[in-house]
Amino acid sequence: MEIRDAKRALRDEIRGRILAMSADDRAREESALNDRLTCLPGFREATSVLLYASAFPEEFDTGPMLRLALERGKRLLCPRVVKAEGRLALYEICRIPDDFVRGTLGIPEPRRDLPEVDVTQVDWVLVPGLGFDDCCYRIGRGAGHYDRLLTRLRAEVPRWSLCLTSQWVSALPVESHDQRLDGVADADRIVTWS
Repeated sequence: MEIRDAKRALRDEIRGRILAMSADDRAREESALNDRLTCLPGFREATSVLLYASAFPEEFDTGPMLRLALERGKRLLCPRVVKAEGRLALYEICRIPDDFVRGTLGIPEPRRDLPEVDVTQVDWVLVPGLGFDDCCYRIGRGAGHYDRLLTRLRAEVPRWSLCLTSQWVSALPVESHDQRLDGVADADRIVTWS
C-alpha cells in the first residue's frame, strides 16, 4: 500500500475511534486538554501564540483555549486558508467570536478585513492533527497547509499538539515533507522529541 493510501485509511480509522468515544470520556479528556495547554513548554513565555478554531465533529473544542490565550494577555493569532496559494495566512484575533467567519470547509477563520500578521511574529504554535505517534509526527487532513507553515516558522518556535487518547497510533507513515513536532500531549501524558 502506498503511503498516501495508508494515510487515508488511518484518517478514517482515527475519525471512527474519536467519534466512538463516550460523551463522558470525551468531556473529561477535553477538560484536561484545556488545563494542559498552559503547562506546555514555551507557552507561558510566548507573547504571540498561533492557535486554531475547531470545526469538525472529531476535533476537540478549542474555543476555551482561544479565550484562555486572550485572558492570559497573549497576542492570539489564527490561520485562514489561502486556497489559491496553498498556504495559511495568519491574523490577530482580539474578539471571539466576532473576529471569525465561516471559511474553507466551514472552518471558523479570521475575517478578511483583519490585518495579516507575518509568520516571523509567531512565538509558539498549537498544531492540529488527526493522529499522532511517539516520534512526534502527526497526520493532518491531507492538504499539507500546516507542514508548509511549520517550515516558515523561526527555528526556535515551539511546535506542539494536543490530542485525545484515541488519536494515538503506534507509528505513522512519514513522507519527506512531514514535519516533526516538539511534543504531543493528551489528558494523561506528554511525549517530547529532543
